[in-house]
Amino acid sequence: MNEHERETYPDAFETKLEIQAELKQLIKECIISNTDVRIETNDREFKYEPKGQALEVGLIQFLLDNEDDIQNNFIHRNINAPKIA
Repeated sequence: MNEHERETYPDAFETKLEIQAELKQLIKECIISNTDVRIETNDREFKYEPKGQALEVGLIQFLLDNEDDIQNNFIHRNINAPKIA
């Protein structure tokens, strides 16, 4: 595609991706259940930050930026499915 043809196609950044609520919830649960990330409080800014492996931290940070109540999901996960060494 050359420069002149771009104007005839919709901009990819302007389109919105919508997924079903059930699928969105499933993806969120899969990310939270299959990560070793822990949520810690930043003492300087008093906000929650994910700590752990970079890729997993990125996924959790995405959820923190876009979803409500991720901290309670982590609490629920730690109570109902404790990690076994």
